[in-house]
Amino acid sequence: MPYMMTANLLTPLDYTSKILDHLGIVATVCKEIGLADEINRIVGVDPRQKVTCGEAVV
Repeated sequence: MPYMMTANLLTPLDYTSKILDHLGIVATVCKEIGLADEINRIVGVDPRQKVTCGEAVV
């Protein structure tokens, strides 16, 4: 927790924050357009891979 120096005493700052990322929107669009499948088609998939290139990108 961040602290602010006041009269040689450390007091906690009162605030709240929220992370509002756009990653859900980006992931949904990537899924709708089939981006991972297209990347896998172009790059190819090695059966030894646990994660394909398309999955790693998306």
